Amino acid sequence: MSNFLDDIIDRAISEDASDIYIQSESPVFLRISGRMAAAADPPEGYEIDEAIERILRVSGARAQLYDREEKDLSYARQVGSGKEKKTFRFRVNLCMTKRGVSIVMRRLKSVETNPLNLGVPGDLLRLVLESPTGGIIFIAGPTGSGKSTTLASLIAYLVATRCLNCVTIEDPIEYDIPEGMGNIIEREVGTTTLSFERALRAAMRQRPDVILVGEVRDPETASAAIQAAKTGHLVFTTIHTLMTTQVPSRIASMFPVEKQEWMVQELTDVLLAVMAQVLVPTAGTDRQRGRLVLATEFLDTKDAAIRELLVRGRYDLLRQQQRSGQIGWTLNQSLRVLIDSEEVEEADARRATNDPALFMRE
Repeated sequence: MSNFLDDIIDRAISEDASDIYIQSESPVFLRISGRMAAAADPPEGYEIDEAIERILRVSGARAQLYDREEKDLSYARQVGSGKEKKTFRFRVNLCMTKRGVSIVMRRLKSVETNPLNLGVPGDLLRLVLESPTGGIIFIAGPTGSGKSTTLASLIAYLVATRCLNCVTIEDPIEYDIPEGMGNIIEREVGTTTLSFERALRAAMRQRPDVILVGEVRDPETASAAIQAAKTGHLVFTTIHTLMTTQVPSRIASMFPVEKQEWMVQELTDVLLAVMAQVLVPTAGTDRQRGRLVLATEFLDTKDAAIRELLVRGRYDLLRQQQRSGQIGWTLNQSLRVLIDSEEVEEADARRATNDPALFMRE
């Protein structure tokens, strides 16, 4: 028998919504492709109570909210039967508001456990698998370029193939990563930890092999992530830059001028690689379906000579070596491969480039 909560969840699934918002005396909203949309009339009081009881798995659950004020937990909805049965998981926040009760549900996306299927280059995957000691790997790119998807897939692959302890720190948690052979400790900024920095410092007492930091956005997080890499942990994180060679200067810019040179040295001592990525619409009929393909730029920085060029700011020499294929490749080269294979149209590739002046010459 269907009920109010399951009906709303089923609609959210069918419309590929990322979030569900249910509140007393307010319409139900879904967030679809980043935009809010009204999905149902305000729920009745008994419907809210029933939803709370289903999520908390106890009767009379509304009284618990009055006692605790808010709760953070997960909820699973199974759809279909037999071989067609699927489980959809949500992170849920329940709290009391001026109007009554608020239920916010974020859908956890499924993870592609083989990064190669996403278009992640084998060079990056091999480097990850061959890194016996600590270091840090950056996934760079603009907002909406799939950085979190790439990181989740890399972590899922590692945990599926090796017995590791992995700590993830995200804001918010976006993917439901299966445990596989290893253990995953998932932290979410704002719900299970106050900040990236605090969670990173706590991670040092959790004996992790791998640490995922959703984003380096301030000097405290940058310092903690670099320190974790220095102490023998493999650290993955993201940053908003367009070129791989821009990462050290971007990190340095978070610090006072007198500390910037030292910070670049600290970072390059543990920097293993940087991959920048963009998503480009595919050509032909796939374009009509809204399909996107990954284009990447890669910089292998584990060699001491390459790190020295980064410290000295010789980005011109680094770009030359990227173009020659010695330490990776440029985004223009990746886009050119996609154009030549007719996977993307040249106009779309030109819009995605991070170096328009050299677009036709690489």
